[in-house]
Amino acid sequence: MTETYSNLDQYAEELAKNAKKATRGLRTLSAERRNAALNLVAQKLRAQKAEILAANKLDLEASVGKISDAMMDRLTLNDTRIEAMAKGAEEIAAFADPLGRTLESRDLKNGIHISRVAVPLGAIFFIYESRPNVTIDGACLCFKSGNAVVLRGGKESLKSSQLLASIFRSALEECGIDKNAVQLVENPDHALVTKLLQMNNYLDLVIPRGGERLIRAVVDQSKIPVIKHFNGICHVYIDKSADIEKARNILINAKTQRTGVCNAMECVLFDRSLDKAAVLDLVKALQDKGVEFFGNAECVRELPNVQDIGDESNYHHEYLALKSSVKFVDGVAEACDHIEKNSSGHTEAIVAEDEAALNYFAANVDSSSVMLNASTRFADGGEYGLGAEVGISTDKIHARGPMGVESLCTYKWILKGNGQVRG
Repeated sequence: MTETYSNLDQYAEELAKNAKKATRGLRTLSAERRNAALNLVAQKLRAQKAEILAANKLDLEASVGKISDAMMDRLTLNDTRIEAMAKGAEEIAAFADPLGRTLESRDLKNGIHISRVAVPLGAIFFIYESRPNVTIDGACLCFKSGNAVVLRGGKESLKSSQLLASIFRSALEECGIDKNAVQLVENPDHALVTKLLQMNNYLDLVIPRGGERLIRAVVDQSKIPVIKHFNGICHVYIDKSADIEKARNILINAKTQRTGVCNAMECVLFDRSLDKAAVLDLVKALQDKGVEFFGNAECVRELPNVQDIGDESNYHHEYLALKSSVKFVDGVAEACDHIEKNSSGHTEAIVAEDEAALNYFAANVDSSSVMLNASTRFADGGEYGLGAEVGISTDKIHARGPMGVESLCTYKWILKGNGQVRG
């Protein structure tokens, strides 16, 4: 493992320089060698499961009473999650090579052949919180797409992430690949992150994955381009034409299947024209699952056990818990207006049988994913066939939505001539 220098400037520069140097070899590393390394990572994860669980146990014990239940869930590794990491590495290895793809080509009038070809972004600084499995997911995706990565997880997951990163690096060494293609920041000092964010002469992109506070701090401090993964304030709108059974299943899944994730529902919108008994039935179905509701005066008056949300600005809130905002709206147009004002641009869903309402929602909601009669929980790289993801971008430039291997590529123009000169 890299020595964690007490001199933060020296440590930050070494990490960044190592990543930049590793990119040179990765650009031309064959798909076969990249895939072999990823498959070896999977084998090592399974072989060292007991060690991984032991390291994770230390992180969990040190975090008791210090982080939320949602964060503890994200921090926890078990047999199933370790196997998911291993399978994820194998799935990414099985993907078609994202590099060297000809995105377009044509002959110019002067006889030069021009083509646009997919290439790696370069050296990526990937910051994330709590989830040690992201150490493997992020490393796999960056490596598959030919990028070097500097990983910085939360201090609460340090022991788990150290072991996972060492497993990946050992697989690279055994395959004759520069192990610094994957590096973990092992000093938890926040000042080190700030120093790395200034390393725009070595690092090409920053991807912060975590809470809004973290991401805004990165955006404010970074000299390096940032792809943002802001919070997931996801809405589900129940239209007057909705099939109530579908609505019940979607709402329960979107809110309760896993609460501490960015694609969980944080606000339900009910059409005022919906049958009152149907609305009460849907609210009760969620309350029976332990969901607490927060709404405006109308919701407090019309629905049982709803707490006053206070100011309307509180509708812009991510709970990451068994809590949800609720509001009545006059049809799909007002639902879209509410989403436009309060959404984080992550994922929104509509439940409706009316084709016109579905089409209006799809056209007017400006989020990275729009679900028509499906749960917000499907907004996920694995569900989209992208494998593991480095995050769900709420930006609109370069990458949007779940970011898989192709989102970690850029392109270059290659022009092939026969002695042409410009007049």
